[in-house]
Amino acid sequence: MSLALRSPRVAFLALAMLSTAVVFANPSSAHLPARSVLAASTGSWTSYHRDDGHTGNDPTLPTATSATTGWTSGTLDADVYAEPLIYNGIVYAATLNNTVYALRQADGVEVWHNNLGAPVTTGWSCGNVSPQGILGTPVIDATAGRIYVTTLFVSDHLYRVFGLNLATGAIQLQTVIPTTIGTGFDWTIQQQRGALALHNGYVYVPFGGRAGDCGAYHGFVVGVPTSGSTTLPVYQTPSTGSGMWAAGGVVVDDATGNVFAATGNGVSGGCNAVNQNDAVVRLSPTLGFQDYFMPQDWQANWCSNDQDLGSAGPLLISPNLLFQAGKWGGGFLLNPNSLGGVNGQVFPAPSPSYSQAEVCFGNHSDATFGSFAYAAPFVYLECEGRGLVALNVNTGAPSFSQCDAACAAPDWHSGGSATFGPPIVAGGAVWAATSGGGLYGFNAMTGAQIFHSAGFGINRFVTPAEAGGQVFVPSYTVIRSFDMVFSNTWTSLGGSLTSGPDPSSWGANRLDVFLRGANNDLVHTPWNGSAWSSPVSLGGVITSDPGAASWGPNRIDVFARGQDNGLWHIAWNGYSWSGWYPLGGVLTSGPDVSSWGADRLDIFARGQDNGLWHIAWGGSGWSAWQSLGGVLTSDPTAVSWGPDRIDIFARGQDNGLWHMSWNGSSWSSWQSLGGAPLTSGPDASSCAFGHLDIFATTTGGVLMQLGFNGSAWTSWVNWGNSWTSDPGAVCQPGAGATDVFERGTDNALWHAGIIAS
Repeated sequence: MSLALRSPRVAFLALAMLSTAVVFANPSSAHLPARSVLAASTGSWTSYHRDDGHTGNDPTLPTATSATTGWTSGTLDADVYAEPLIYNGIVYAATLNNTVYALRQADGVEVWHNNLGAPVTTGWSCGNVSPQGILGTPVIDATAGRIYVTTLFVSDHLYRVFGLNLATGAIQLQTVIPTTIGTGFDWTIQQQRGALALHNGYVYVPFGGRAGDCGAYHGFVVGVPTSGSTTLPVYQTPSTGSGMWAAGGVVVDDATGNVFAATGNGVSGGCNAVNQNDAVVRLSPTLGFQDYFMPQDWQANWCSNDQDLGSAGPLLISPNLLFQAGKWGGGFLLNPNSLGGVNGQVFPAPSPSYSQAEVCFGNHSDATFGSFAYAAPFVYLECEGRGLVALNVNTGAPSFSQCDAACAAPDWHSGGSATFGPPIVAGGAVWAATSGGGLYGFNAMTGAQIFHSAGFGINRFVTPAEAGGQVFVPSYTVIRSFDMVFSNTWTSLGGSLTSGPDPSSWGANRLDVFLRGANNDLVHTPWNGSAWSSPVSLGGVITSDPGAASWGPNRIDVFARGQDNGLWHIAWNGYSWSGWYPLGGVLTSGPDVSSWGADRLDIFARGQDNGLWHIAWGGSGWSAWQSLGGVLTSDPTAVSWGPDRIDIFARGQDNGLWHMSWNGSSWSSWQSLGGAPLTSGPDASSCAFGHLDIFATTTGGVLMQLGFNGSAWTSWVNWGNSWTSDPGAVCQPGAGATDVFERGTDNALWHAGIIAS
């Protein structure tokens, strides 16, 4: 090999330096019990119930089998009603004192807080929450790097929307919502409790009446431009006494940008006309009224007896299906594109055969509140004094199995007589809290209880949030965290490997695994999101583990050492595989490859001097080989978590893990990360910007995981079992778990999903 002339100056450091090794516990080759893994700053939950449709579902995690108690924050300056939000390793909490807190996801330590001004503490006509600061759940704009909150100040009694810098808390936007936006917009009777939404360049802010329904209030949805413009589009309900007060707030259809809100409390408006009370309304992106739905029995059973349809926010299951239920205990499936007016639902059957579809054991008084969650095939809801209910939904021929007095299968119900806050779904479990009872977890498919924390209190309608396998619950003036426990469940994919596997992923729900077969050929096994395809031989005669990477959709590049000990390359272009192509060099290990951008490849291997060597493709040609020094005793592994960033790992002479990186302008020195004695080479993955997960085996073939959470290295995690090759690891785009592959003692290919750091 020769030194590449184009490369930056490289510091040559031997891996033989003494390390401060991490000492592993005595591993066993048997399956270990499931354990919790702290995902210190992964995942995100940037709006109420995670997405614009408020499904409350994080589908990116492995199956959780239990949870353990994590950290509890320091005491905040007032109670928290809003759902916490999580982004880039920070948990954001907003209090009734108009203060926003940023807490470190890993340990709950405060990063910053900003008190936006003294809240109102008295003077309202009616109500049950004091002080009156931030009550509705904020929303995060990841693109702009802001969190938006709505406040009410004692100084002028005006509602405002603030946009705060996510990293510092500095105010970047402040927009007053004037009292002139509509008829009778009066802070003494109007309350902002519903969750905010973000879309179309607006922060959507719902308003309803205060508890007690005092005064001639209206329902409002106000659009506050993120540009800072003070021209505010507004929707106002036609009659008084009807508002959008539920904690779930409004939802947005990402396909159309249309906004949906549920109204209730229309009794003070007279209940004598079709006036969009006890309704689901569809609004344009600029909040122009488009369409509505009201139950056939809206007047007698929903309005006149104050059993609001809008006691919970809507749930958008898909662009073609919306779920709504309310205090009278009936549920509806609606076509969001044609709400149909009175009696316009798609389920239950409209009049003349209309009969209510029960959702809470036939209870017709204060049946359900807040919001819902959805993970196929179930809609999950809380039923007052009846625990949690899962309604089995048929989305093809829209319908659901009713929860009548029996509430029989295929529905399930759990939690006894508890009154929960709104549930969420993550790790295949439903999570909900109850005041005094703490946090519960239930298997999402069966309802079997998998977790119950020690008791603690929560405010009314409080719902948990989740990110990276951690569940966060506001408990009055603190935030409590819980770490999911995941089973280490491996699945055999069969085959007969003569090397370690290496995977790549060019899109969500796409995996391509490569290995050396019994004939020393390259073998390819793909996953298409629902099934594994049969292995296919790509030919060649390879003498090492392969290395694979993708630099774009439907693109795969695979490298291996050939019979001449040189580097060989084969590629998939979306239609066909290329032939094998030699790239020279003299390798004493298998190669690995990373890509930090389109048409960019960086390949690493051990040379004849046992040092690390590098060759790169920059879009128009291959570089010369470049030495990066060190003394390696394994195949290297390389991964990129962002543009112009590469992290490399290998086993050193001390059998520990060593690391070096490229920051866009220079290579770092080698750094010892301990972990001795490693018995395999490592493989690395990245599930988020700045985050890394490294897998390697130790004595007995036990798989170990080391993570970097954006600011620090985590402890080593023991995943047990007995493996016979270097592992292979990759994170599908948008996933919160790494797909890990190994060769078993039966020489077959095995696969598991392991939570990312």
